[in-house]
Amino acid sequence: MPIDMDAIRRVAGVMRTERAAVCEAAGIPDDSGWLAQLVEPDLDSYQEFAAQLREGIDRELLWAVPEMCAKALGDNGATRTLLGDQLLDTPFFHHGDLVVKGHLHVVAPFVLTGSLTVEGVLMDCAPDSVVAIRGDVTARGMFTDGDVDCGDIQAEVVYGSYNDHTLQAGTIRARLVIEDDHETIATVEADLYFDQDDYQYDDEDVLAQLRGLLVDEVFAADEDEDEDEETLDHGLLFERLGEGLPVFRLPAAPKER
Repeated sequence: MPIDMDAIRRVAGVMRTERAAVCEAAGIPDDSGWLAQLVEPDLDSYQEFAAQLREGIDRELLWAVPEMCAKALGDNGATRTLLGDQLLDTPFFHHGDLVVKGHLHVVAPFVLTGSLTVEGVLMDCAPDSVVAIRGDVTARGMFTDGDVDCGDIQAEVVYGSYNDHTLQAGTIRARLVIEDDHETIATVEADLYFDQDDYQYDDEDVLAQLRGLLVDEVFAADEDEDEDEETLDHGLLFERLGEGLPVFRLPAAPKER
């Protein structure tokens, strides 16, 4: 999609002024200079704009990338539908909502001004991926080991892995949420939730709670531990989610009206 650099620079200028005021009121250093750096080059497309996220990001301002694009483009976004499983290995940008009729594997910078609906599993791949979504995310399962900033998340399982990156969202609603050494900044509403401090894959209490929720097929022996001791294998968990097989022992409880 062609980009109007003059338009996006005007938006960036306004957002930078607003951000500087927020930082001053909070008594924190002004980090708005990153927004100016993003719009400094002369670019031909929004895909090139998204590609810059490979060069380093300010996690605190990742939300501002799709916001800036949306304000520059106006309220003319459209819904785009992708059929089948998708591997996005080049920088991706879309103005509007995106629906994926399959699984979505993101291996490049990904910027979306609307909401994302994935009928299967959503996965990213750090350090190659940076995911910035202005709207909400709905998927059967979400696995992230990269930097993600989005609105609310609705999924059966949300699993964050690896400690160099961050998942930032509004509210995460899921049956199972695990922060496996992966910072998550969000309000979490889940049947079972382990934050960074709680989750230890070999902890007996953690394992007992997971076994009470999940089917036996997602547990396997740890190669580095006693072969008789099984732990949660997130690869098996997301393989079953991807195949549409049940991962929970019992159906979800009906929601109260």
